[in-house]
Amino acid sequence: MSYILFLFGFITLSVAKEDTCDLYAAVGESLTLPFVNEGLAKTHVLKWTHNNTLIFHRQQEKVLTGKKEDTSANGSLLLKNLQFSGAGTYEAAVQHSAGSSTKTWTGRLCIMSKVSKPQVTYECDFKSSAVNLTCNVAKPQGLMFSWTHGEKTLTSEKRQTLSISLAQLKGERRFACTVENKVSKERSDTVHPTCKDLSPSPPIVLCFTSKTVVAVLAGGAGLTLLLLIIIIILCCCLRRGLSESNRHY
Repeated sequence: MSYILFLFGFITLSVAKEDTCDLYAAVGESLTLPFVNEGLAKTHVLKWTHNNTLIFHRQQEKVLTGKKEDTSANGSLLLKNLQFSGAGTYEAAVQHSAGSSTKTWTGRLCIMSKVSKPQVTYECDFKSSAVNLTCNVAKPQGLMFSWTHGEKTLTSEKRQTLSISLAQLKGERRFACTVENKVSKERSDTVHPTCKDLSPSPPIVLCFTSKTVVAVLAGGAGLTLLLLIIIIILCCCLRRGLSESNRHY
C-alpha cells in the first residue's frame, strides 16, 4: 500500500513539474536561455539538448551540431523566431575534455501567443438599474482581466464582465479593460456608456369621477342653451325695433 502511495505521489509530482514553466516567450520573439558559465574555455565541451534531442554540440572550438552563432561567449543558447515547436525542456552541460562534468542547467520553456486588443461592449439593464460591460477578446481562456473607471483601477474586478449601477454613471463615465498573459498585455479603447430609458411614458390619467364629468357636460350644455336663448331674444328685440322705425316713415 505504501508503495502505491509513493508511486502515485511520484507521478503527481512529475505531472506538476511538467506543467511548470521556468521561462515564457511569445511566438515570433527571440530569447536567450540564461546558462552563464564565465569560466567557459576553448577546451570545454558544450552541449545543448531540447526534449532530450541534441541541438548544439561544440568540442575543441569545433561545432559538431548546430551553428556557432547559436550560443554566446559564456555558453547561453540563443533562440530566434520562436514557434510552439520550440517549447519544452532545455538542458545544457559543460564538460572538460577529460569527460568530467563541470556545470549543468535545466529549464522548461513555454511558448504563448500574444493577446489581441480587447473591445468593450455594454448593455443597459433598467430592471436591475445597472449597466453590464463585457471585455471581448479572442481566446479568453486563461487570460487575466482588469478594469479601469476613469483613472482608477478597480482592483477587486478580475472577471471578463463588469456590472455598474446606473447611479454611478451620473459621474465619471469612462471605462476600459486590460487583458494579459505571461508574455503580453493589451488595453481596450475607452467607452462612455450612455443609458436612456426608451420605454413609452404611462398614459395621462385624469383624476375626475364620472359624476364630475357628467356635471361638467351638463353645465356646458346648459350654458350653451342659455346663450342660444339670449341670442334669440336679442334678435327678436332688434327685429321689433326695426319694424317700429319703418312705421314712422
